[in-house]
Amino acid sequence: MLAWLVLCACSREQAGAADAAADARSAPSVPRPQPEPLVAPSQRPAPSSDLVDRENPWERCRTGYAPRGEPTRDVLQLGLMCGPSTGMRPLEAAGEGKAPSEVSRHWDAKTGECFRVVVAGEPDVRLVVAWTTNAPHQGQGDPARLVSDRGNAWLAPGAAALCMSAPGEVALRLETRGSGRYAYQIFKRR
Repeated sequence: MLAWLVLCACSREQAGAADAAADARSAPSVPRPQPEPLVAPSQRPAPSSDLVDRENPWERCRTGYAPRGEPTRDVLQLGLMCGPSTGMRPLEAAGEGKAPSEVSRHWDAKTGECFRVVVAGEPDVRLVVAWTTNAPHQGQGDPARLVSDRGNAWLAPGAAALCMSAPGEVALRLETRGSGRYAYQIFKRR
């Protein structure tokens, strides 16, 4: 019975293909419409200024993301792309501000905890990020920067999270320069 059903399904597909071919031959010759580009070339966002190592999950999570210039939304979207995929959750609620300004956060961390911050700003916002800790740790490095014509976003550290090898105090300083709105959120794993 099963063999008959398979043969029956194949013969129906073949008959349908033959009907479609006959319809195509009898249709008038009309040039196919060319698809319109979704975005004009001059309006396309600039690519990320930092290359992505697709083998590194800490970097791969940001592949293809272009900031929209809505800082709170950009932080939420990039946080959703890079938080859960690397086992991280928000440490605290997202913060917002207007550049130029400085934000500092301090907290006690346990061995094995990892931290990362997501920051997004309008096009004229620039960022300086500084992580400090009094304990042995791994993963400190430059932020990964994502750029579009509508805004900027950063993940810091860029290539991996700041992970504690021993308990200690962690401090994060975000200094924004230029002008415009920005938002940030700190993420934690463990």
